[in-house]
Amino acid sequence: MKAYRIHGPHTIKLDEMEALPVGDNCIKLKNLMCGITPADVAVYDGRVQTKYPIIPLRQCVGFVSEVGANVTSISRGKRVVAYPQASCHTCKACKEGHYSECEKPLTFGVEEDGFLSDFSVVSADDVYTIPDRITDAEAVFIEHIATALNAMSKLNVEKGDQVVIMGATVDGIILAQLAMYYQAVPIMVDMHEDMLKLAQKAGVYFTVNAVDDNVVKKILALTGGHMASACAYLTNSQLPLQSAWDYTAARGRVAVIGRNGMTDLNCNVNGLLEKNIDLFTVTDCGKNYSSAINLLANHTVSVESLYDNIVSFNDVPAAFEALLADREDNRFKTLIKI
Repeated sequence: MKAYRIHGPHTIKLDEMEALPVGDNCIKLKNLMCGITPADVAVYDGRVQTKYPIIPLRQCVGFVSEVGANVTSISRGKRVVAYPQASCHTCKACKEGHYSECEKPLTFGVEEDGFLSDFSVVSADDVYTIPDRITDAEAVFIEHIATALNAMSKLNVEKGDQVVIMGATVDGIILAQLAMYYQAVPIMVDMHEDMLKLAQKAGVYFTVNAVDDNVVKKILALTGGHMASACAYLTNSQLPLQSAWDYTAARGRVAVIGRNGMTDLNCNVNGLLEKNIDLFTVTDCGKNYSSAINLLANHTVSVESLYDNIVSFNDVPAAFEALLADREDNRFKTLIKI
């Protein structure tokens, strides 16, 4: 088995490893395509505590090459997408057999070996079959869509709601598409005009440049003087978190979307308290994988414009260095063809 492993900050090597055994309740994947996330770059940079060496990447699509003795839910040859986290098997929910409700899930590529290898072994419960109409590249984005669905649920977005989305990132643009699907009105705020134009191509009618515009004044005008009933803040947006309180109406809802350790967030919560705003965090995709696959298969969400680079397996080290050297590149997704 060939696998890239991060041996320490700024050190990634292609290692020859022994073939992984397939447990009775597991399957072996022939990995086809993976996606690099900001968490993977942070592990490579040494900004996230982990155990080295570790195989990075949590987003993977592959086909089933071998199944364990007890596996009946899936057969060889099926193309699947892997769930990005594994159950800890130590919390109360896991000990009671409720693995989908794990209190301390382990993220592949951070706490557990990920998928940047030619083969991987995972629990049969942690993969989802995908239809032929979804390409390998599109399938990598299923986690992003599922996370956006989780955010929509926590924000309780309804038809006609105006939703400010702070960050024209991959997740932000996907979230905006879902808001429109729910017949809500997304208002995209970002500092990069090119990303705002990308959001406009995705159908977002209202965009606000945080550098050139008076954001509060413009949102006030767009919402008829009420401000937005909901606001989604993307932690990799580079925007100040406390601005979310300014953009949200009294008794509104704010969701902070991101992963622990990726960004240092500092803010004054006075505005949050004064407006009696409900604050939520969205750090995972919940139980939304099947729904996300359906939305992607039906072209409700389009991701074709959200990746700008597909690199070969041999070019993985250069891809990590490029993403680390230019953080602006993290606005688009880099895919790895195995």
